[in-house]
Amino acid sequence: MVKITSSGQASGIHKTVNKPKGKANRSNHADSIKVSDAAGLRQRAKVMLTDMPDVRLDKIEGIRNALEQGTYNMNNRSIATHIVRNALAEHAWG
Repeated sequence: MVKITSSGQASGIHKTVNKPKGKANRSNHADSIKVSDAAGLRQRAKVMLTDMPDVRLDKIEGIRNALEQGTYNMNNRSIATHIVRNALAEHAWG
């Protein structure tokens, strides 16, 4: 979807102008316009949100309180394993 305001500005459009190097030859001038699909982006965001796990506020509060009191014990090996797993899952392997 492209929205053009009364001032002539358009949102959702990116224009790239490729100017030839050297002599000013307007016949070789190329314009390209890239229009983003806002509805498609919204749909992808909705899918990503449904895939996210639910937030357990009670667990977050418990961890926050333990951190403030200095009684929270961290399992460094488990944390490192999760970091590596997440990094490998985000990388495009193919």
